[in-house]
Amino acid sequence: MTTPPGQALGARMPPSPGGVRATVGRVLRVGTVVSAATVVAGYVVGFIASQPHFGRYGLDRVQINARGGFAHSLVALGRGVSQGKGEAIIAAGVLLVVLTPVAGVVTSAVAFVRRGDRVFGAIAVGVVAVIFGSFLIGWVVS
Repeated sequence: MTTPPGQALGARMPPSPGGVRATVGRVLRVGTVVSAATVVAGYVVGFIASQPHFGRYGLDRVQINARGGFAHSLVALGRGVSQGKGEAIIAAGVLLVVLTPVAGVVTSAVAFVRRGDRVFGAIAVGVVAVIFGSFLIGWVVS
């Protein structure tokens, strides 16, 4: 068996354009399913936790305000998820929905760079830089 010129045995072949699409599609599909399952799990946990109030036609404002604050940081979100709070689990699912396309862009950037496609690699890396820059600006400003 002879190896193609310029390639050593065991060298990794860069992904083909169809492989890039398939890989990015798989990342998006998995991210969507995981985030949807997380949101549904959050609703179920929230329903089970507030079952004594379920079936009443109205809740007092005191009960609504006493449920606790919404997680506004990753630390608070992690703490709420670890404590099994339904609202925090739903927020984590929504965060996964937001991060799923970002993971797709990062995956395509890595695939294009590995493929040696400089134009699309540079475009994808630029998009990733803009996304992370906007996250960083939003984090610093808030």
